[in-house]
Amino acid sequence: MPVPPSPQATRRAWLAAGASASLGLLGGCAGAGASAPTLLQAPAAQLPGTHQQDLQDPASGHTWRVWVQRPAGPAPATGHPMLYVLDGNAAFALAAQLARNDAARPPELRPDAAIVVGVGHPGDAVIHPAERQRDYTPPPPGGRATAEAGGAQVLLDFIARELQPRIAQAFPVDAQRQTITGHSFGGLCVLHALFTRPAQFTRYAATSPSVWWNQGQVLQTAAQFAQMHATAPRAFQARLQLRVGGLEHAQAAATPARAAVQAERRLLERTDALARQLTALAWPELRVQMAVLPGLDHGGAMLPGLTDALALAQQPR
Repeated sequence: MPVPPSPQATRRAWLAAGASASLGLLGGCAGAGASAPTLLQAPAAQLPGTHQQDLQDPASGHTWRVWVQRPAGPAPATGHPMLYVLDGNAAFALAAQLARNDAARPPELRPDAAIVVGVGHPGDAVIHPAERQRDYTPPPPGGRATAEAGGAQVLLDFIARELQPRIAQAFPVDAQRQTITGHSFGGLCVLHALFTRPAQFTRYAATSPSVWWNQGQVLQTAAQFAQMHATAPRAFQARLQLRVGGLEHAQAAATPARAAVQAERRLLERTDALARQLTALAWPELRVQMAVLPGLDHGGAMLPGLTDALALAQQPR
């Protein structure tokens, strides 16, 4: 009489069968025929409802890659809230999927359907260091942009002149819920936009902004902004959301080299000081909200900052 297999042998057989099936997805299933495609030969995945185009700016000659996520829901009576995401190569897909997730929530919990627009650079790299420094840093005081830095005004002009009108032509948008968000150098560009053209957007979300750039130039721009608009009326209504990682200070650095960088930049301390400076203005036209993200370093702050930026964009008027 045959002896039944032991439970251990049966379990090993199940595991082996599962492993074979999993490997078959990547390498082709045995017995399926030589012509059966493997997973890695299948078409590349795409994000539903997303469109991508490389647009050349007629004024500067620069080319930016632009992504648009169609709203996954009906337009509110006032139009769709907008979220413009800098560093689109790294952050657009994350923000677009967060917006799609919101659209799948129960009706009573579902926020207004947002349109997500990513602005990045041609190519498959996640980060384009040279182009980021060129596009996201402010021009030096009294100076002009170069091929290496200072092009924030050029990029913001492109968004205002080319991109925002295209989106408004294609979709019903809410002019009172126009949000721009960025991380690191992108956050620096967001702050520069607020302090130099506070009416281009209505909401500004800066995560771990590089406020240390050029000896803290953007902090001086903030002081000039406060002085320029010291008397009412002010021709803008803006919300500023600041986020910074709780580990973005020298004492929390993982290595001595990183500690030296963070001690020089003092990003957490400078961002907190900026928030206090702007809050002290007590302007009804400018609402400031600052939060430190516990346990997160500079790179780790990007995703929760993006989540909060989308929530800011979707907030009611």
